[in-house]
Amino acid sequence: MEAGPSSDPVREFFLPELPRSLPWRYHPRAAQIEFASNGWVREYLSDCFSSESELLFFLRQRNGLYGPLTVPDADARRARDVADWYQFVTVIDTFVSDRTGLGANLADARAVFAAIIGDFIPEQPQGDETRSTPVRPGETRPSETRPDQARDDQARTDQARVDQVAYGRAARDLWERISTGLSRAQTGRLVAALAAFLRGCATEIDAKLAGTVPDYETCLAVRLDSFGCDFIELMTEYGAEVDLSDIVAELAAVHDHCRRQMIIINDLLSWRKEHAQNDPMTVVRVLVEHDGLALQPAVDQLCGLVAWHEREYARARDELLAGPLGARDDIRRYLGALDLLMGGSQEFEYLTPRYFGDGFVWDGATSGWVDLYAPVTRFRPDPWESVRSLECL
Repeated sequence: MEAGPSSDPVREFFLPELPRSLPWRYHPRAAQIEFASNGWVREYLSDCFSSESELLFFLRQRNGLYGPLTVPDADARRARDVADWYQFVTVIDTFVSDRTGLGANLADARAVFAAIIGDFIPEQPQGDETRSTPVRPGETRPSETRPDQARDDQARTDQARVDQVAYGRAARDLWERISTGLSRAQTGRLVAALAAFLRGCATEIDAKLAGTVPDYETCLAVRLDSFGCDFIELMTEYGAEVDLSDIVAELAAVHDHCRRQMIIINDLLSWRKEHAQNDPMTVVRVLVEHDGLALQPAVDQLCGLVAWHEREYARARDELLAGPLGARDDIRRYLGALDLLMGGSQEFEYLTPRYFGDGFVWDGATSGWVDLYAPVTRFRPDPWESVRSLECL
């Protein structure tokens, strides 16, 4: 039974059919990889969750499928590594959005992020963007908050120490497995990509706590980090077993349109979740609250941008393939893998209960009315009022 209308004047929006000109397919061992990756989350990251039910809630989101969908042609070992990597960063993203978890306190989150970088590859210097003074056992941060908040502050500090240990163990395991398949240049890029992701997460926490909604390009600049664009591209290289560190600059146009297409699709399909969490760092909220558009015109404008970026991505890709670099086998393999990344990412975002509510089961629909308030929503052919009128009749 769907919930009744909210006092919010905007209850739902219509998601048009998004372009799907790029291919997608599932890894031949997608199911086995998903199950094994879920087991890895339990082994390495279960301490980050406050209870077994919270862990199971996360596992029901099927985040273990993102790897098999975005590197479907990788060998099974590398596809599993990629699946675990995406589970790792998705757990971090989950608690960044949680105002009772990492998202509750920027200083504590920075301490956890600094520990992650240090544990991921200890010999790497930590950048200023993630450096913070760790909290020692039994120590709390100076606070000017009310005395009755002391227990909450201590609880957050204790959880931060638990998170540091859990994320650190997971980071070391990923590093040991993935770094052996990367060149020296790629390992440096991976560390920098993880630091950029955590920097973006910290900026999102700061914006959420302040309640500030930025302009479109400022939002995109943050999302390019917090969406993990640098490591998404690197994981695509890892899955295709190529190293394109020497031509990162030449790939700039291809990557720019790829990144923006993926971010906009993500922000559209996850809007129900981000709306409920009052997340200011999403392009939907930017167009509505910063630019003053109504929700449906904002959605329509973003759908147009998805189509434009997808066309421009294909144009830039084809120009690269038609030029001298197109003669290189590794570049052709990578660009084919990039097509599958974009198509597979979109497929995942249609199917995950992470965006549409615990208990959601995808029926294959990719367009329709999306209810912002139903506990579990789906793409409906008719708006809520029409459904309600038919029920009354």
